Amino acid sequence: MIPTIMIAVKDLTPGLMLSHPIITPDGKILLDRGGIINQRTIELLTIWDINYVHINSNDQVSETSLQEQFPSYSTDISVECRRFLNNYDTLVTSVANSFDFIRNQNKLPILELKDTSFTIYSSILTTGPAIMDYLLIGDHQLANEVSQHNVMVAYISGLIGRQLKMNESELQTLTLSGLLHDIGKMVIAKEGLAEPHAHVVNGGQLLRNVRGLPEEVMLSLLQHHEYLDGTGFPMGVTSHKIHPYAKIITIANIFHVETYKNDLCNPFAALTILSNDLFGKIDPIICQILIQQIRASLLHTHVMLSDGRQAEVFYFPPSNSNSPIVQTLDKEIIDLSESEDLTIHYLMNSDYMTS
Repeated sequence: MIPTIMIAVKDLTPGLMLSHPIITPDGKILLDRGGIINQRTIELLTIWDINYVHINSNDQVSETSLQEQFPSYSTDISVECRRFLNNYDTLVTSVANSFDFIRNQNKLPILELKDTSFTIYSSILTTGPAIMDYLLIGDHQLANEVSQHNVMVAYISGLIGRQLKMNESELQTLTLSGLLHDIGKMVIAKEGLAEPHAHVVNGGQLLRNVRGLPEEVMLSLLQHHEYLDGTGFPMGVTSHKIHPYAKIITIANIFHVETYKNDLCNPFAALTILSNDLFGKIDPIICQILIQQIRASLLHTHVMLSDGRQAEVFYFPPSNSNSPIVQTLDKEIIDLSESEDLTIHYLMNSDYMTS
């Protein structure tokens, strides 16, 4: 039997291997046995308020062996992450097939889409907060595809709902609402009905005759472009008339769209838009929940700066700014919140970093 020891999270170093799974009080596995400790893992354990873990006492895994085992991923991506990304790709493919059916038949394969939304819901419960890390890693290649976008919005909405402590039924309905929010884009717009209003109207018509669909799903689809101040569309309703699920999906939708503008992943720009440009238009409590979760996931990620230098996200100041402190390859520490000209250009995978 391999000897194990219990070690404080504050004393962990990258490369150690978990000898026991990390389990929540309600029995959910956060990290499985055999998972490799990296800097991101340590940050997440701290966020999850876990103080001690069990590791193999004579097993320090090298970066070389990890790269040989999973050559298509960088060494800071765990086995659990790779498993999730494989399942995620399968989900997106399934949704793409369902959306193709809608395009061709102008009908909704509701049973298949409900099964997909339940899989997303289950994944949120079993994977835990680390799921946002995995989504930011995996959602690069097809970010502009409608199927990918709807899956991502479903995940983000579900994560927010979990933070809001929604019950099982509420969380499942919210996840399904996120998955279907842009379903109207699969229908050719009628003459004289221009986007962006068209996909909302078309989506409502698709859902109107679907039996057994919760009312919240329809409301979320119809209202996910409405703003608290009444400047949204299609009805221009104000805060108290917008369903809570629609408020969540609005924020998840904006975050994903703004993160992947110009085919680059830049969640930092999206966070700034959510907290500054849309102040007074979106729910501040929901917005802050998402911002805090994204900021936690972005710690120790690698970024390309606007001047062409590569850097690591080192720390977020406690202020409301979403511009972090970064450390460049030559070890220079830069507080981007105090820099007028230097910004983050895009998020990188760590295997692109050069020494």
